Amino acid sequence: MLNRLKVVILLFAVFALAGCTLSSEPVQQRIPTPTGIISARPSVTITSPASGSESVVNQQVLVSASATDSIGVTQMQLLANGRIVKTIRSDQPNGSQAMNAVLDYTPTEAGALNLSVIAYRAAVASDPALISLTIRALQAQVTATSAPAANVPVINPNDPTCRALAATGLNVRQGPGTNYPRISGLAAGTVVPIAGRVADNSWWQVRVGLTLGWVTDDFVTIYGICNAVPVVQAPPPPTNTPLPLTATIVPPTFTIIPTVPPTVTPGLADLLVTNISGSSSLVLGAGAVTSTYAITITNTGSGTTAQFNNVVTILPTNETIPLGVVANLRGGESIVLNASLTFRATGSYTLQVRTDSDNQITEVSEVNNMGIFTVTVGS
Repeated sequence: MLNRLKVVILLFAVFALAGCTLSSEPVQQRIPTPTGIISARPSVTITSPASGSESVVNQQVLVSASATDSIGVTQMQLLANGRIVKTIRSDQPNGSQAMNAVLDYTPTEAGALNLSVIAYRAAVASDPALISLTIRALQAQVTATSAPAANVPVINPNDPTCRALAATGLNVRQGPGTNYPRISGLAAGTVVPIAGRVADNSWWQVRVGLTLGWVTDDFVTIYGICNAVPVVQAPPPPTNTPLPLTATIVPPTFTIIPTVPPTVTPGLADLLVTNISGSSSLVLGAGAVTSTYAITITNTGSGTTAQFNNVVTILPTNETIPLGVVANLRGGESIVLNASLTFRATGSYTLQVRTDSDNQITEVSEVNNMGIFTVTVGS
């Protein structure tokens, strides 16, 4: 009887074990799903020119692009038909969450041109922003143009004034080096006249309003006639005065110093053509078309001018028209002169405005007195 009971208990244990085995499932190790936010790739858009626009061989194309990234855009690249032609890096060590840039490229042959911009966060690249342009051999063949973005200036390759175009936001410093303090900044697309340079052209002295400062060549595009820009002596580099380890309290003493009236040293004027506004596209009527242009002349120096003359020359006809005489233009002041100009044939014309045309004024710089404006007359 005892043996039979042992057999029954053993069989019950076997069936129980088999039942557990058949009904059980293998243990699965679940990999936890991350709940943190993983940063996406940077994104970039091209704001101008519009896809389908046309340009001309050997004429600079300015591409305005905006990039964003939750951590920071470290650089942007412009590619022409798949080849890298321009790279602009952020002036912030860790990049900028929003970065605007104006990238330039000069096509050398006519035909289709595919431009793309890629933004980077270190080695992480965005999807490219793409536009397609048509490059013509002659300006007269251009039929499709688009209005540039607000931060894209109109560049004339024959501008006689040497200028710097800020390719992205950058600092203007007191001297040619990052060890000098920042005195102001330039937004992407800002154009400023150049007053000086260092010998290797790695830093440019620019005029921002009435202030002279320095920008690095890494973040600007230079255009105009720049062979006469002088090499400028840099200011002494800043020095850090160490704080004393111990302080000694000295009783204050007071000395009465007689007041001496300050001596005012007159500065020099500096005349620039800061704006030319008017119609850039005209239609020839009954043998002629006339249009009025407003020309702004600014004294960016600190001295007041004597009397000076101003003219505008129409090229290629070489017709020179007096704009009038200006006198007593103080530092920081501007004056607007209006010119009514007549064109008698179709074609492309260049308005070459020169202030102080007779060199009557002694100025800070004598090489920045000219402004350029292009007019196209069609039929």
